[in-house]
Amino acid sequence: MRKMFFFVLAASALLLMVPAQNARAQARSETPKVEVGVHYTLLRLRDFDTTDNGVGTRLTYNLADSFSVEGELNFFPQKRPNFATNGLSVDSRRTEGLFGAKYGMRSEKAGIFGKFRPGFIRFSEGTPLFLGSSSDTEFALDFGGVFELYPSRHVALRFDVGDTVIRFSNPNLVADPTFRHNLQISTGVAFRF
Repeated sequence: MRKMFFFVLAASALLLMVPAQNARAQARSETPKVEVGVHYTLLRLRDFDTTDNGVGTRLTYNLADSFSVEGELNFFPQKRPNFATNGLSVDSRRTEGLFGAKYGMRSEKAGIFGKFRPGFIRFSEGTPLFLGSSSDTEFALDFGGVFELYPSRHVALRFDVGDTVIRFSNPNLVADPTFRHNLQISTGVAFRF
């Protein structure tokens, strides 16, 4: 996991050093300003030894060919057995919101970017028959790489790999509250306007 963290950090740093596009980039058609997308995402929470599958949506505003601001909301609905409820399945939901920037380079057919997005992740546990529920919201920071393909001017296919750093402050979630690194991978489609 540590090697993955340093790989993602190095790739992000290299992408941030990419110079602005030259006059050739200005000659091609302008990048659409707004992108609305849906995606499938996978979050590996190493402290819980679980991999959560989820779905999400993203809104991106392209300020320039190389720089965008975006917001993303992900939902991970899972059912897990809970020994405190005699093995009954428990709804274990995670909701993640990330808001930040994407910077890199793109051509008419593809783009590669680094991303840096702070936000939150909410852990919710509920038991059947109103036996009780709990929730906790923690700080999250997602940084990593993005690869995009543009099969047409109005469609983008997106692939994300990142390190989602979560600041666990509640000792009920993690025995040693601190920042923890977690792998997150997403793939989806966006419509560009």
